[in-house]
Amino acid sequence: MMQQNDLTAEALSRGALPGRGYAIARRISQILHPVPLGIVSIFIVGVLGSDNPVSGLWWAMFCALLHVVPPTIFFNIRLRQGAYSDDDISVRTQRNELYLFGMANVLVGTAILWALNAPLPLLAMLVSVAVMNFISFIINLFWKISIHSASIGSCATLASIYLPALGGICWAAAIVLGWARLRTRNHTLMQVIAGISLAVVCVLGVFRLFGLV
Repeated sequence: MMQQNDLTAEALSRGALPGRGYAIARRISQILHPVPLGIVSIFIVGVLGSDNPVSGLWWAMFCALLHVVPPTIFFNIRLRQGAYSDDDISVRTQRNELYLFGMANVLVGTAILWALNAPLPLLAMLVSVAVMNFISFIINLFWKISIHSASIGSCATLASIYLPALGGICWAAAIVLGWARLRTRNHTLMQVIAGISLAVVCVLGVFRLFGLV
């Protein structure tokens, strides 16, 4: 957790109101970050979308290794190199390379999983990620969309497909995260709504195309 004086300076630099509310919102954004949300999504689909949960668990672990570890390493290296203004990559133009790396990584990983006959739901999820990543990259060229919101929207949609009760919890978390992104002034309301909407459309569209919903 950042020191309070650092949080105050950060809040003021964003035009946000400093205080306990900002600190809570900052922590929520860190907990409901795209990386852990991506891992949760993979395991939801791998385990709940498989006829054999044990086999699905192993596929999910392999999928997470392919699709979460490389972008996380790339992000942390570039952050330490000073390529990003902060860990939220608040400057829109700085996000372009991360989108491009993410698209390349997901395409290569999906090809590997397809060649190994991975379960169809996992492949569908990865295709939806690729589509969402590509569209987000195009949007990011002229407008900043909320990837935090897209990640929680994707996770909530996937959870709703396989376990509605869990989906309800995830959608409640999406509301909390949306508030957090607004409270920290990382995004506007429209950027949050756009992120969630894009995720829902991509996931449902691809899963319907694959005959899974």
